[in-house]
Amino acid sequence: MRPIRKHIIHCSDSLTGDVPTIRRWHLARGFTDIGYHFVIRLDGEVELGRPLTDPGAHCQGHNADSIGTCLIGRVQFNPQQLQKLEELHRWLKELFPGLKAYGHRDFTNQKTCPNFNVKEVLHD
Repeated sequence: MRPIRKHIIHCSDSLTGDVPTIRRWHLARGFTDIGYHFVIRLDGEVELGRPLTDPGAHCQGHNADSIGTCLIGRVQFNPQQLQKLEELHRWLKELFPGLKAYGHRDFTNQKTCPNFNVKEVLHD
């Protein structure tokens, strides 16, 4: 298994979506698959995107040692989504000791994604 040190949180910047939809968007942009490992839908359902064994395509320069999770939405996220994100992050920390959470915006000045303070929400 590749070394995993970062859990990078994104938002879809859309009001709807799921893994098949985002996969189509990413394939149209020339990706080999969906860029994220997980997608959290509006109803709180967590969907598997790319396998964890494969590097993502979600944060340039940081894909090799990270897992990417995308929440469907733009600026506001519902309690079910945030609860599932917390549960997912706790589970990933058990699998990958030392894992730290970041927002996509932590790695580029060109993004505000996911539009909330990840460290506050995940108490990380």
